[in-house]
Amino acid sequence: MSEPQAAKGVRTSPVGEAGGAMADDPALQLALQYRRLLAAVQDCAVFETDAQGRIAAWPEAARRVFGYSAEEIEGRHFSCLHRADDIAADLPQQWLRRAARDGSASDQGWRVRRDGSLLQAACVMQAISAPDVPRTPSPNGAASLAATTGAPAGFVVSCRDITVQQAGAEHAALAESRLRLLADNLPGTAVCELDLDGTIRSWNVGAQALSGYAEADAVGQPLALLYTRQDAAAGRDREALEAVRACGQWSGDERLARKDASIVRCQTRMALVRNAGGCPTGLLWTARDISDALRLEVLEAGNRRLQSFLAILAHELRNPLAPVRNAVEVIALTPTADTRIRHCAEIIDRQLHQLERLVSDLLDVGRVTAGKMKMELSPTSYNDVVSASIEAIRPTLDAAGQQLVVELPATSPYVRADAARLGQVLLNLLSNATKYTPRGGTVSVRVSVEPARVVTAVSDTGRGLSAAAMDRIFNLFSQEADSGSPSGLGIGLALAKAVVEAHGGAIQADSPGAGKGSTFTVILPRATGRARAAGARPPDMVPRRRVLVVDDNADSADSMAELLTMLGHEARAAHGGQQALAVAGEFRPDCVLLDLEMPDMSGYEVLQAMREAGADRGVQFLALTGRGTAEDQRRSQLAGFHALLTKPLAIDALSRALAQPRAQSER
Repeated sequence: MSEPQAAKGVRTSPVGEAGGAMADDPALQLALQYRRLLAAVQDCAVFETDAQGRIAAWPEAARRVFGYSAEEIEGRHFSCLHRADDIAADLPQQWLRRAARDGSASDQGWRVRRDGSLLQAACVMQAISAPDVPRTPSPNGAASLAATTGAPAGFVVSCRDITVQQAGAEHAALAESRLRLLADNLPGTAVCELDLDGTIRSWNVGAQALSGYAEADAVGQPLALLYTRQDAAAGRDREALEAVRACGQWSGDERLARKDASIVRCQTRMALVRNAGGCPTGLLWTARDISDALRLEVLEAGNRRLQSFLAILAHELRNPLAPVRNAVEVIALTPTADTRIRHCAEIIDRQLHQLERLVSDLLDVGRVTAGKMKMELSPTSYNDVVSASIEAIRPTLDAAGQQLVVELPATSPYVRADAARLGQVLLNLLSNATKYTPRGGTVSVRVSVEPARVVTAVSDTGRGLSAAAMDRIFNLFSQEADSGSPSGLGIGLALAKAVVEAHGGAIQADSPGAGKGSTFTVILPRATGRARAAGARPPDMVPRRRVLVVDDNADSADSMAELLTMLGHEARAAHGGQQALAVAGEFRPDCVLLDLEMPDMSGYEVLQAMREAGADRGVQFLALTGRGTAEDQRRSQLAGFHALLTKPLAIDALSRALAQPRAQSER
């Protein structure tokens, strides 16, 4: 760049214009050198003003920053580079007066370019004293003020464009604020920054809540502050720090000590923080309280064990109930039995029904809590379900001397239902009604039909319910014992609620108060279809069968064989799988009632062995089990059993199975 170009827009003295008379003047050469340096400056405008603030020199660097040419701006007051609001507030003049008084003044703020755009600038105004400038006339020919008054002869102003840096700083501050806000609002999570040696640098709200230490107590302390004395002495904190420094990150379950010395179990994580060059600058440490999750896991494990225990208990209870049921049926079928024996058998039969229901409820508890209760819904005549439940509870009502009032619609409504499960609900409600109603009281069942639903009200004149009891009566294992000692396991109503809701319905309880009876209302959606036509009913007279009863429980096998004999069949008992195979060859049964769980051979193994021996042709195989789950049903069908019967086996269920034509048993 030539010297005339470097000095473009700069006011030169008349001497400098007069043919280079001062070309060899060192001062002039130095001034020209400085002007060339100023022209090379980027993002920084440097210009000169006179004592009043009018721009006197405007180098190229100033043009690049603000967009004004020298011809456009020289002679104008420097305040033209300020915003109108700042001018109105007299900020440029205040800055000028400070510089004149102190010799130099700084300012930072918005400036205006020629096109009206704004920039952030860091500015300095430096006063020029009289000896610093040549004694030359001003453009208007007046002598310099500095020569006569000692006031600044002018000012040098530098404006550095810091728009990008300022935006970057604001963005960094905003990002830091957002990160802090995020850290403070992470639910239940402690977040803090650490030095590479483990010294705490920052502390969020979650860390204070988790540990009990305030930020002022924690910042500057080592991470060992959060460990028990024993763990800190064992170097647990150092192990984690060494691991994260070696691998970049670390996580684990730890015991942390709160300020009050209590212990909290936490899932902790640490990650190495690096700068843009990849060098480690610190650590990010987080901790989340998992004490509640661990307690929940323990409770869930206990719940699973309870479910398993209930299933085993119910199965083990069904095995001894089976021979008792068989013995009661034999007594009932014996024509010469003594009257007292018959009366005792009736008592045993009623109590046995109660035990059987309790055992079934215990099994269903496990299914409900595990979410495994399955329903087989189909259009069902609702009057039939209600009538069957009433017939089942009638002996109990008669024994209690209670009256039964039944109101059913003339035409039965249909509901999509699992008839057995729905009957279980009504039986539970009727059982509760008679249990809590005094002798001579009344139990009523009223069914009403609405356009979209069927409503059943089971009422009694018993002891009633308190308002507090109605809030919890459908909870599992809940018992209402306000009017005497508790009775039952407290699972019947919880199961009734689960079954009704699985049918898309609802159940609710109501009572005027203690001693005024109660009403349980079951609401079910009506079905649009009708039940499928039922197949031909089995004949009342079951054909004579040759039945081999196989059960490792000798009492169960012998009593079942005795009962079958009383029913007119020819029966033989075998007390195990091996004995069954030996008896089958000689007895040649046409029906095998086979227990699935035996110690020497399972029922599946006995069935397979009989098939391999060719002894299964024309034979009906009935599986007998104390479980009767959906999985047992599926597995027995796949194995080739014709039906699955559940212990204790009711005589009508046994008769229905034996009444199936032999042709249906062929495979």
